[in-house]
Amino acid sequence: MDQIAYHSKHGGLWIDRLDWRAELDRRSERGLIDRTLADRIVSFVDKGFIILEGAAAPAAVDAFQERLARAFRQGDKRMLYQHPGDPNSQPLKAGTERLGTRVVDAFVAAPEALTLFQSPALMQFLTAIFAEAPLLFQSLSFDQGSGQGLHQDTAYVVVDKPLELAACWIALEDVKPGSGELMYLPGSHRYPDFDFGPGRKHWNGEVDGNEPHDRWSLWLREEGDRRGLELETFRARKGDILIWHADLAHGGVPIQDRSLTRQSLVGHFCPASRKPHYFSYLPDRRTIRAAGQLRYSSMYYAL
Repeated sequence: MDQIAYHSKHGGLWIDRLDWRAELDRRSERGLIDRTLADRIVSFVDKGFIILEGAAAPAAVDAFQERLARAFRQGDKRMLYQHPGDPNSQPLKAGTERLGTRVVDAFVAAPEALTLFQSPALMQFLTAIFAEAPLLFQSLSFDQGSGQGLHQDTAYVVVDKPLELAACWIALEDVKPGSGELMYLPGSHRYPDFDFGPGRKHWNGEVDGNEPHDRWSLWLREEGDRRGLELETFRARKGDILIWHADLAHGGVPIQDRSLTRQSLVGHFCPASRKPHYFSYLPDRRTIRAAGQLRYSSMYYAL
């Protein structure tokens, strides 16, 4: 039997195979993928992302926004948050400053977040590219733009098969100019592999130090310039969902107006048969729960 060839030596999803188009045709002929979904997959393979306009129901967005606002106002010991740059999480206390904090894995404490991650168009797309149920294993809520430079999720978000990963960004409000919009380089998901260590796509600060990380950050820009890629920003409307490939170079535009919010909910997914890295060192965090088509786990909560 011929060995399947991928764009990356690390393999990937079926959409990362060199024969992905033939595989898409096979799946379409079997009735697994309809015309609309097939067009979305073609665009995703070409650009490294797709935008599902209005895919999150307004009522679901409002419900999560109300839950979040109430938690910050009254406190919610079940809801955990972090300050940017601090890996430690703590329960949300009444009166906690909302700007600059990130609620982690809200889908565990707030069913309203889980409902957003179960948005039908999102579930349909992830199930199609994973060819199995998606596993949601990390989420962050943002009130303002992250300001994070261009990066690829494979450097930080680790699963046992590094390219069997996708993420989504759900707009909880209309995005205003100057609020630190999401930015990305279409086509950058097909860069050559950047390995931080032998056969390792993720960065380990304790092992690698800062030098390779700085070199990688510069390379992301230089490789885009070499390929003639142009940076785009996501001026989302409330309810829009952007889904991106594991290796798409993306980040946050510097915030121009600190009075503006850019409220969003981000989720990272892998196929349910894959293992997030924390499964290897947090045995009490390996539990997986089911919510309809969706599976979920958390490194912050004992499920």
